[in-house]
Amino acid sequence: MTRQQQGDFAYGFERENDSAIAFRCSDDANEWPWLKLHPANQIALQATNYFALTGVSRFAGALDGTKWSALTAFRWRAHDLGEGAAHPARGLSHNADDEVGYSCRFFAADGAPVYDVEGAGVVFRTRDFEAWRAKAKAEILASPAPEGFVFAAPGDVGVDTAAEVFVAPPAHDDDGAYVDALVTEESGFRPNHPYHGGSGDHVNSSHLCDAVQQAVKALRGRGFPRGGSARFSRYVELARPFRLALAGEARDRLDLQITQAGHKCATIAFDYDDD
Repeated sequence: MTRQQQGDFAYGFERENDSAIAFRCSDDANEWPWLKLHPANQIALQATNYFALTGVSRFAGALDGTKWSALTAFRWRAHDLGEGAAHPARGLSHNADDEVGYSCRFFAADGAPVYDVEGAGVVFRTRDFEAWRAKAKAEILASPAPEGFVFAAPGDVGVDTAAEVFVAPPAHDDDGAYVDALVTEESGFRPNHPYHGGSGDHVNSSHLCDAVQQAVKALRGRGFPRGGSARFSRYVELARPFRLALAGEARDRLDLQITQAGHKCATIAFDYDDD
């Protein structure tokens, strides 16, 4: 068993069979501030998934600096929305047949399930991904920088402080309800943001799910979802607004389409208990 190292969220990796890897999760909220949030909060859920599965990939020898990869789809379920819900203490990950697919169940210290997650991605082998990425990024950044972007009040989007707000107040057009959002290099990452980390190259999937969580609170007053799914087709760039438009609605589900500068970037759906 590997011991926990400073800076590791997931540790104690053990290979149980050819595809299953067990691990333990840190409970250090000073090192990982999002552990102070409710486990069903999208920031906590997405960060737990990212840091745990990155650790699993590193342990399994699947991280390869010579290839570019990207998450293209993600699905999750949170098992406890109650006030006393616990964060994961351990997990069990299963690798899919492809190199960037996985499923994982996270457990609390008492053995109760916390999350079920699964993801899929793509490895770029035949494309000069770095050149494509630079061109796509430059196209978005060529548009004018926003001036006077107005953010919603923290209480209206379910967060505690202005530093956590990514979205503007709700609006409507001929296509329906939407919320605009803005994440910058300064606003989107620690230490200026209390919880989010990342590379600083683009708006992360965790930012997007957080923004959708805020948008749903502003648009429909709904709290944490029971589960959901996301499909990513294009990077969302920092420092330019992006739009979260309500694309479908049912009693137990909300679908939002994310676009930036006219490009479709992602679709994220939140699932709710049908009560």
